[in-house]
Amino acid sequence: MRIPAPAATLLATLLATLSATTAHAAPPPAKPRLIVAISVDQYASELYRRYLPTYTGGLKTLSQGIAFPIGYQSHAATETCPGHSTILSGRHPAATGIIANSWFDARTGSTVYCVAAPGSSDPNARGPQNMHVTTLGDWVKAAEPGARVFAVSGKDRAAITMAGQHADGVYWWVDGRGFTTSPFAGPATPAVTRPADAFDTATFAAWASAKPTLWARPSTACAVLEKPETFGRIALSGHVPPDLAVQAEANPRFADTTDFQDNLRASPLFDQLAVAFAEQVIADNRLGHGPATDVLALSLSANDYIGHRYGNGGPEMCVQQAMLDATLGGFLDDLRRLGVPVMVVLTADHGATDAAEREHEHDPEASRLDGGAFVGKLNTYLMRQLNLPYEPIVGDDSQQLYINVGPDAALRDKVRDATLPWLKQQPEVRGVFTRDEVAAATVAPGTTPDRLTMVQRFHESYDPDRSGDIAVAYRPRTSFGVPRGPGDVVAGHGSPWDHDRQVPILFWWPGVAADVRATPIETVDIAPTLAAIAGVATPTVDGRCLDLGEICGR
Repeated sequence: MRIPAPAATLLATLLATLSATTAHAAPPPAKPRLIVAISVDQYASELYRRYLPTYTGGLKTLSQGIAFPIGYQSHAATETCPGHSTILSGRHPAATGIIANSWFDARTGSTVYCVAAPGSSDPNARGPQNMHVTTLGDWVKAAEPGARVFAVSGKDRAAITMAGQHADGVYWWVDGRGFTTSPFAGPATPAVTRPADAFDTATFAAWASAKPTLWARPSTACAVLEKPETFGRIALSGHVPPDLAVQAEANPRFADTTDFQDNLRASPLFDQLAVAFAEQVIADNRLGHGPATDVLALSLSANDYIGHRYGNGGPEMCVQQAMLDATLGGFLDDLRRLGVPVMVVLTADHGATDAAEREHEHDPEASRLDGGAFVGKLNTYLMRQLNLPYEPIVGDDSQQLYINVGPDAALRDKVRDATLPWLKQQPEVRGVFTRDEVAAATVAPGTTPDRLTMVQRFHESYDPDRSGDIAVAYRPRTSFGVPRGPGDVVAGHGSPWDHDRQVPILFWWPGVAADVRATPIETVDIAPTLAAIAGVATPTVDGRCLDLGEICGR
């Protein structure tokens, strides 16, 4: 349910009060035998705080650890790949090199997917080669012989960027194949390259058929959100999607169909599947029972698919939050049963905003923008203004504009100088910065993420070899794209505004005393904090070790 603004303000005040009154007297966590880092894709602080009073399972348990309800992905490029690259590296995207889900390479004239394996003849090869840095798993393996590192996600770019350079197993979901991997994702050992046999298509069909539902029946709180909606050109009924698991029971091959696979991703069952496979990885490798600290990275993707397809303000996300809470509750119970010291952290790769049409009820400025049409209009203007026979602006992200005119520096400058005033005159635009301005916007040490200027947020995502020539900030609560049919994106993220940057950061271990803190920390603080708990050294990082009980510097 959407908490009205006064209630949301009251909740924020309560959290601030708790953070001021809770004693920081908890004993420090023991050196863990297993570190579990969980990312819930598209889990905005707004969403977390909205549903916090309703949690009764795993999310409630994690919130009763050391909780930072408002953390930050400090950078502007609030997408899956850059966001995940910060969580276990301790570095901003400017250092990881993962500045977006994809970027334009002027040298080749092509778009580069963030985890595409360069040099491979296989277009589906995936790996961490585009990341410039290592992650927590790499640090632990270097410090402690025998440490194992695994990553599981619904998305390749989430698993790979959290796993680091030398993981023992990196798995992501591929429609029709189940959880799989690429030999480029880590060392070419059987543990890495074997398919996830227990979750191949045939066995998944049986597993899915045994599940009671893809979507639970809406509770009363979720049912009140059901109403007809129109997003762009899509009319939604406002009801939770049909129960496709019933069809899976009737047709064992239904799990092979595009219809099922497509709907599976945008359902709570997708997270249950990832957690079940992660538990299999723990059991198969006896994680937590080896000679050193093991690391498991788990990224849950359903939140993102559901948020994109249905927005985050309707009954679909309400049901998803309840089912995610229950799924994580069972997972934490199983971690307790391992009988070894465990440390868990949960955060997100980015936040989000609801569909513009629904957001407009709360924020009159919320609007929808067809980014492709916007850039097309800009190109039409530039071609006419500069008498060009081709479109000089390229790229698939209207917030990062690339000038593609070859080696002619003078023409490049002309295109830039004509583009800037045009952009600044557009009512949708709130900020425009050249690459030189972004490169120069360094952040002084000690600057908290809530105080970063707009251009500094772009700086935290800036890589001189990969970033665009012009960075553009559009008005807050903009939904990019115009949905035209079922399955199209109706809402999302990617902007430099706080609704896309703010994420919860929750630390928990068995026996931790509840402590809610209002400090605006960053996701880059997670890795150095976990490293200190594990007792391993960190390389240069952008984050800092957080005080979770006298662990820093011990």
